[in-house]
Amino acid sequence: MCGIGGILSFESSPPDVGERMNSVMGHRGPDASGIYESGRVLLAHRRLSILDLSDAGRQPMKNRDGTVRIVFNGEIYNYRELRDRVSHYTFRSETDTEVLLHLYEEYGVECLRLLRGMFAFAIWDESRERLFLARDRVGQKPLFYHHTDDAFRFGSTISAILTDDAVEAVPDLAAIRSYLTYQYVPRPRTGFDGISQLNPGEYMLVSDGEVTRRPYWSLSFERQFRPDATKLATRLRAKLLEATRLRMRSDVPVGVFLSGGIDSSIVTALMDAVSETPVKTYSIGFDEDAFTELEFARTVAEQYGTDHTEYTVTPDSTAVLADLVSHYEMPFGDPSALPTYYVSQAAADDVTVVLTGDAGDENFAGYDRYYLDALAGYANRLPSEVRTAVPPIIDALPEPARRATLVKHARRFLESVNGDDVERYANFVIRDEQPSEEFWTGPEPSDELAHLRRAFDAADGPTRLDRLMQVDVETYLPDVLLTKVDRASMAHSIEVRSPFLDHDVMEFTSSIPADLKRRGRDGKWLLKRAFEPDLPEAVLDRSKQGFGVPVNEWFRGELRDEMRDRLERLGTRPPFDSDGLTALLSAHTDRTVDAGYRLWDLMMLDEWYEQFVEG
Repeated sequence: MCGIGGILSFESSPPDVGERMNSVMGHRGPDASGIYESGRVLLAHRRLSILDLSDAGRQPMKNRDGTVRIVFNGEIYNYRELRDRVSHYTFRSETDTEVLLHLYEEYGVECLRLLRGMFAFAIWDESRERLFLARDRVGQKPLFYHHTDDAFRFGSTISAILTDDAVEAVPDLAAIRSYLTYQYVPRPRTGFDGISQLNPGEYMLVSDGEVTRRPYWSLSFERQFRPDATKLATRLRAKLLEATRLRMRSDVPVGVFLSGGIDSSIVTALMDAVSETPVKTYSIGFDEDAFTELEFARTVAEQYGTDHTEYTVTPDSTAVLADLVSHYEMPFGDPSALPTYYVSQAAADDVTVVLTGDAGDENFAGYDRYYLDALAGYANRLPSEVRTAVPPIIDALPEPARRATLVKHARRFLESVNGDDVERYANFVIRDEQPSEEFWTGPEPSDELAHLRRAFDAADGPTRLDRLMQVDVETYLPDVLLTKVDRASMAHSIEVRSPFLDHDVMEFTSSIPADLKRRGRDGKWLLKRAFEPDLPEAVLDRSKQGFGVPVNEWFRGELRDEMRDRLERLGTRPPFDSDGLTALLSAHTDRTVDAGYRLWDLMMLDEWYEQFVEG
């Protein structure tokens, strides 16, 4: 994996910030660095060597006559096959970057349709005086940009863009408010005023000061077929095996993050079928039994005789919070970033490439919220008198009863029943431990759920479940799951790949009817059927367990005093209300509410202000 950055100046030479760009991206590419400067363009690159470890793979890379130059971050898994399509070019390396460079010469922007991989890249075409940038279909690799009248700046990291003194780190309050709703900043915003993200499956052309953004791919669920389930399972096995084989192409050691769930266990089994040596597996856990999956991971590791490593996360593990925020750059509130950071650190001692089971839930309806949404849909058909009568009864209960977990879940479920199609699902994907209006005095959105509504409007699936999976592919997958994994892994200079994110696999699974993916409470029905012979019974039959973190108890114990200090500091920053923040922590420590996830959001936000706004 690598880091890319650059500036296209519209009026004069760009500032001399190439070395600074490479310095702040060092973790994304510790093996080499390169800079190209000529006229109005600057390209910077940090390299993490995966294919062709020789100097022939250094970037920025140029074509034969030097009129086209590329900086590339990612992997083109089918680069060997694509090399045959441009075999008339003389190759000087065994890299996928050089294949992509010549594909652009041959096909222009249409080369994107040939690529099977994860990537973000920029190509400077001198003859056209045009900068061509693109991001992979699903959004595995980041690409940020800043466009003004005088220049266009881009980078794999926001920090690379901020190396230009002309760019200030100013908070985007509308984005901060969205963060308090979703626990992440919805695209294309970043939390920084004027700095945006390129969407997954999109490319950009920059020429004569003008910027054009165009989509080149989106996942459709519209066309589905219903062959025999056994035949589907056989095809699915073959496609995932091929996707795994492609992702094991590497000139450096490869391992796998093994959580003990269905998806990573399947990937481990597929890697074992391909590898000639024992697979290296890495698992993470907690001292709290309700949050750990290590027992299941060990079962899979024993079945396949893997070289297994485990790491346990404890409250003092939050000592890396500052480092975590510096790598995420955008406000990011998913606490599972912490264990992902540590399992990446453990793997980095042995390997440079790691496979995961990411996107198995989005492809095969694995999330329990899909089942809860279906129940809410059934309940929505009840007479309105019945649906509206229960919440007041819950409100009338004594306080200890109202605080009971089952009662809180019941109230939230009933609130979802009474909402529209988007509000119904939002209740299952947005945490609401404490309303933000209790401590936020800044601008309020006209529609808090606009990000989700846009995704629902674009969904074309024939069933409600199809559309929910599409919404998650458009929102949760790139903005949370893939962001989390990319930043945590690149903090330790390792590359993460997932067979379930192969766009050929995703297009195949989107054509499978929803009732073959989830049947009642049983998610991943077809996936389990396809890999039943390969998985231990204990793993195959277990219920879905999210990658949770015991933050509720941490903030009532070891982290309480630190949280108090952080909230006091955050309360001095407009538009936060100090009294509301103090009341939130008091309510949590008194067990009036379980606000651990909300407190984590605010702790990360305080550190973000410290580093990027005030630092």
